[in-house]
Amino acid sequence: MTRKKFKVAPLDRTGKLTTTLYLFTGACWAVLSFLFAPRGYLVSPEGITIRAPVTSCVIPKNKIKRVEIVEDVKPGAGLTCLAGLFGYAGLFALADGGTAKVYAARWDRMVRVKTSREIYLLSPAKPEVFVSTTNRVLLEEQPDVEVRR
Repeated sequence: MTRKKFKVAPLDRTGKLTTTLYLFTGACWAVLSFLFAPRGYLVSPEGITIRAPVTSCVIPKNKIKRVEIVEDVKPGAGLTCLAGLFGYAGLFALADGGTAKVYAARWDRMVRVKTSREIYLLSPAKPEVFVSTTNRVLLEEQPDVEVRR
């Protein structure tokens, strides 16, 4: 028996439009995710700055009440966030019923920064060093900050 291969017909207008929209939407989502995902943290006498390619978020020193390492955080749903691609950024519901502003790349070995109103979850590469540095820098002039290991 002889075999003959046949190509698929080219996309029609609807197929081209749908493909273009999917690619454009996906590309836009990827770019937004990259631009707003956390890329680093800066601990200074002013507080903790969360850095992303196009924006920064500052947790002022005078609002920080406690800084501690948490071993395993159980995420719930993202409420206003970018999640998964390049990291996590935004407000998340947590499985324990609370909420937190998350600026992280992972959910284990996180640093929890508690302020008078909000909880932030960060994922520095070296959480112990981050906490000890935060302890040293923030406690220099603010003795009511509690830092745990």
